[in-house]
Amino acid sequence: MALKEVICMLNEALKKHFGFDTFKPGQKEIITHVLEKKDTLGILPTGSGKSLCYQLPTYINQQPTLIISPLISLMDDQVMQLKLHGEHHVACIHSGMDEHERAQNIKQLTKSRFIFLSPEFLLQPHNFKLIKHINLGIIVLDEAHCLSEWGYDFRPHYALVGKIVNHFHNATVLALTATAPSYLTFDLEQILNKSFHIVKTTMNRDNISLSHKNFADDDEKLKWLLPSLEHAGPTIIYVSSKKMCLLLAQQIYNYGFLTGIYHGDLSYQERHTVQHQFLNNEIPIIVATSAFGMGINKKDIRTIIHFHLSTSPSNYMQEIGRAGRDGGQSQAISLYQPDDRFLLETLLFTDMITMEDVETFELGQFLPPEKSEVLQILYSYYTYQQLRNIFEISYKRKHLGYMRMLGYKHLDQCRRAYMIEFFNEQLSEKPNQCCDNDSKINPINILNRKKVKRKMDFNEKIQNLFK
Repeated sequence: MALKEVICMLNEALKKHFGFDTFKPGQKEIITHVLEKKDTLGILPTGSGKSLCYQLPTYINQQPTLIISPLISLMDDQVMQLKLHGEHHVACIHSGMDEHERAQNIKQLTKSRFIFLSPEFLLQPHNFKLIKHINLGIIVLDEAHCLSEWGYDFRPHYALVGKIVNHFHNATVLALTATAPSYLTFDLEQILNKSFHIVKTTMNRDNISLSHKNFADDDEKLKWLLPSLEHAGPTIIYVSSKKMCLLLAQQIYNYGFLTGIYHGDLSYQERHTVQHQFLNNEIPIIVATSAFGMGINKKDIRTIIHFHLSTSPSNYMQEIGRAGRDGGQSQAISLYQPDDRFLLETLLFTDMITMEDVETFELGQFLPPEKSEVLQILYSYYTYQQLRNIFEISYKRKHLGYMRMLGYKHLDQCRRAYMIEFFNEQLSEKPNQCCDNDSKINPINILNRKKVKRKMDFNEKIQNLFK
């Protein structure tokens, strides 16, 4: 088929299945590669329609697609969007489901057009049997940067997805992300033993202004933060720990704002409730750990505040990318006080697996159970020497990201250019409201009304949220 005919066919398919007249930047190129059965890494900014890059080829090819996804909230959001679009041939299985719902989705697996599963689920042999004979057309690695960020010490099953992918010889692999550090392509090719065609637009989001503020301590941060929330519009505040999540939410609640919390220890139902309330504007502010970094598709988030610095440029870009998905002007503000450096170091390095841990594991000596479990999983696929190399490289990468984030706090150059430079990207043109170092930033002015009328105990309030 000639190029002109292909473009015409794609435009017709886009109109037929989604009602759109034009593609967003990068979409058409990615879809063309996928239809040509080329394994592809697509790097598109948050809110740029990455899901369409596998959905449209699925409709054209008339073959099922497997989406390997890192987060329950991400799966739920995408399943919901597909069903709202009228697609009912969807299966999704995750740990938040009850047994009945899980059984219903297992029944649907072989009849589904779109199948959403986690790497942990897939790598259980009895689970893999459920899909191993499905004639998949596409395998999607959603939020593909997680393979690099999480794929060894945090979510070791991610480093084993090559086992899954290589079983389906005829399936085309599509890796999608909004943040791609320079080493992502290398990691993908190593883990999957495949070569990738790369389609990259930009990670830059012009409609999000960047600002940073330094303080003496957390009390000073609070003095700035609380009144700032009155005109911040829908807001996510990122913190470093579950404990801080509760403490800060308590302070905001005492100040008068209905506030939700979101962290990894909440039950599936609790997380779902908070997401629902935030999406429906029942609560204007969420205090969250990085667990809230992906998967929440609320288009009118206006403000992202990092009460503590993010642990890496990839995480930072992901987290601020929650804002302004409707194209409206939004703001990302990071806060810092000297003790935060210790917090960052603790989060990044205290529990990480080292080359010495690999040596200890090889000799059969005692390791903390959580480290031993990770290494046991990885040893099913990698040699001891490979594992030593993996964790040596992992440390260097974490340290590089850490130093980049520390540099951000006393920066005297363009923040936007500094951040995207980490991803080997140059800023071609600065928006009018770029950052506090080179522009006059107009703060967001959307009223968050105080709604807490009486002094209710915060624990009581949290309990009420989940009734």
